[in-house]
Amino acid sequence: MERGLSPWGADAKAGADDEQTPTDRWLEAVEGMPPLEGPAGTAERLLLLLHYGIDWKNSWVGERRSTYWDKLLPDRVLLAAIPSGSLRRFWREVTQALESRPRNAAERAEVEQLLRADDEAVLEVLRWEAEALLLRTRLTADAVRFRRQAASAADDHLGAADLEAKDLGTSPFEATHKDSAI
Repeated sequence: MERGLSPWGADAKAGADDEQTPTDRWLEAVEGMPPLEGPAGTAERLLLLLHYGIDWKNSWVGERRSTYWDKLLPDRVLLAAIPSGSLRRFWREVTQALESRPRNAAERAEVEQLLRADDEAVLEVLRWEAEALLLRTRLTADAVRFRRQAASAADDHLGAADLEAKDLGTSPFEATHKDSAI
């Protein structure tokens, strides 16, 4: 496998940001929780891609957020994993059930790569460790949401400083730190 293309190994993390997979970036948001490797890592990443592929505004899943993490998602994952004989079959069943699909080319490429893993080993992890994997998925989703909210708040703050600086004829830094001694 080429450097930077492994979605669960150290090589993927060693490359530049543009070489990272979507799940690499999501998993980085959780401090102190290293990504899983091997079949568990593949399962974890498929579940992240499943979660982020859901159309929360226009699908029936969005209307059932209160039971999503504790009932809906675990049930659908197990209902797809238990009878499936291949990862491709699992992916088709669970994405149809939850109206999920990759949102962009990077996510599609990662799904395609992950679906080439050892079917039986990954399906066994999904069947027997679904609860733990979904807990990690939820922790990751919470951390990503927190990081996005913090970035948005910082952007809003800097945007206000830019406007104030323009009005005062100063730099955004000076407008932001006008009350602090430098």
